[in-house]
Amino acid sequence: MKKKDRKQRRIHYGMASVGGFLGGFAILSHHDLLANAQTSNLISLAISILGRNPFQAVLHIGSLLLYMLGLSLTVLIPRYTKWNLRLCSMAIDALCLTALAFIPSSVDDFVALYPIFFAMAFQWNTFKGADGYIASSIFSTNNLRQFTTSLTEYFCDRDRNHLHKTSFYGGTLLFFHIGVAISYFACKSLGTMASLAGLLPLGICLFFLLTENTNLRKKLISLRHKPA
Repeated sequence: MKKKDRKQRRIHYGMASVGGFLGGFAILSHHDLLANAQTSNLISLAISILGRNPFQAVLHIGSLLLYMLGLSLTVLIPRYTKWNLRLCSMAIDALCLTALAFIPSSVDDFVALYPIFFAMAFQWNTFKGADGYIASSIFSTNNLRQFTTSLTEYFCDRDRNHLHKTSFYGGTLLFFHIGVAISYFACKSLGTMASLAGLLPLGICLFFLLTENTNLRKKLISLRHKPA
């Protein structure tokens, strides 16, 4: 594997751990609600409309719009600004993790997850994969499919090229669930401040990003030393 590919892969794995952390945090802290994806939200929205529950429908529409906003910004930012999209995603994740720690427990569970809906949509469309593979860093369904089919293909024809793909998607699944494990222990020991533990894997990802991108690192240093 090329050195550049290894760097890209470790950033992807790191962000998968952040996605796993936020997914686990949402489920553990807010009654099994998963805010990383929209499938369950869209189903609940349809049920709320059919069941004539306008309040719940409005809540689900709110999360849908936030998710769509996060996706849209990943298109608009590169088109109209010179901002680094990956750095923006990490900053949004950091703000999300911090905000979650200060949302009162009295807030409706679904509303309390609004920051995750937005942050995960932005991350999903920013960190799309590595090594030439498309892979989500915020949920696992397609990653599990790719891992399973590539492994099955290897057993069928013994072509070792399949193992490269298997290892990539297997690593994505592994680091995603390392993030889940971190969220589990954080929620058990830190209570309302548990979300702040997610800043650890995110900080490691930022280090990897700056190590991989020399130009970005120089730009941030120049901004820090720029006179007021």
